[in-house]
Amino acid sequence: AVVSTQSTGKGDNVIVGSYDKSLIWFDMDLSTKPYKSLQQHKKAVRDVCFHPRLPLYSSVSDDCSAIVTHGMVYDDLVKNPLIVPVKVLRAHKAGSKYGVLSNVFHPNQPWLFTGGADGDIWLYV
Repeated sequence: AVVSTQSTGKGDNVIVGSYDKSLIWFDMDLSTKPYKSLQQHKKAVRDVCFHPRLPLYSSVSDDCSAIVTHGMVYDDLVKNPLIVPVKVLRAHKAGSKYGVLSNVFHPNQPWLFTGGADGDIWLYV
């Protein structure tokens, strides 16, 4: 089941997080079928987020982690998007069956805010 979706500012790239631990990248310029399916988390993906200005996206999960990934999209339609994991962030505590529930990037800086089921909000700089 789909949990979260987000598109780039142009809307030509979409990431989808799901309960089956998958993060799916769609490049709408190439095809309506998934460009890449990533299994980076050990439990359900709860939220996904693109940075509004930088080539970054993040995903958070019930495994209490946030994964920041460099996702470069090129204007040249011949080149495929470049997807490179940057950092796995772990600060939230597991207590219930849920982990990190939401995340959002700062509008200008490469800072990530996460909110978890443990009641904490974390800022990663």
